[in-house]
Amino acid sequence: MTRRALVGFFALLVLAACGSKGSYQDVDPGELYRALESGAWVVDVRTPQEFAQGHVPGAVNLPLQEIAAWADKLPKDKPVYLYCRSGNRSRQAAEYLKKKGYTNLYNLEGGVLAIERAGFPLVR
Repeated sequence: MTRRALVGFFALLVLAACGSKGSYQDVDPGELYRALESGAWVVDVRTPQEFAQGHVPGAVNLPLQEIAAWADKLPKDKPVYLYCRSGNRSRQAAEYLKKKGYTNLYNLEGGVLAIERAGFPLVR
């Protein structure tokens, strides 16, 4: 192994060791609704007013603004799906939870807007 390759290898090891503790992945509405069938936790991080206008069946409303209060109450041993209106706030929640060590996280890319475009039902 050349010196350059060795230095590059160790740099990658350091970055991996210093990186965030958890992880999440983006999913589409079809994946979210399939997960509902298996009893996954679904968290709507929008405001209570937005939640009342239409939400995923079985979702719990835990607003992003209050994440510090509820973050440690989510199960770490079960899949947790996060969504919002467009995917921005749920991505912020996923990043926060990732830093707290959650590894079984899923972010709905496109949020409720993507659900509506795909034709999946919302509770109103």
